[in-house]
Amino acid sequence: MSALVPRDEVWYRQPRFQSFLKSTAINFLLPFINGVMLGFGEILANELVLKYGWFEFARSSGGNGGVTSVGLSGSSNTTAEYKKAMHSELKRREEN
Repeated sequence: MSALVPRDEVWYRQPRFQSFLKSTAINFLLPFINGVMLGFGEILANELVLKYGWFEFARSSGGNGGVTSVGLSGSSNTTAEYKKAMHSELKRREEN
């Protein structure tokens, strides 16, 4: 009959500790990374909307001491100016 001999493993290689680390990483680390990525995506989308004037939103530097505000712009925005420039460029090329 063979006797059970306890293994002398270091504490960080024990299966219980490794499963604790895995569950901690899944439950705490991954949601944190997910939140950071969502935040950066929202900031990027916001900057793209404001920079290119998508959906009629544009940055306007009003008389607020240089503070920019977001709102519906009554004037032409960057997208409209781009379309106008492309249209005139196409007309110019057609004429030549």
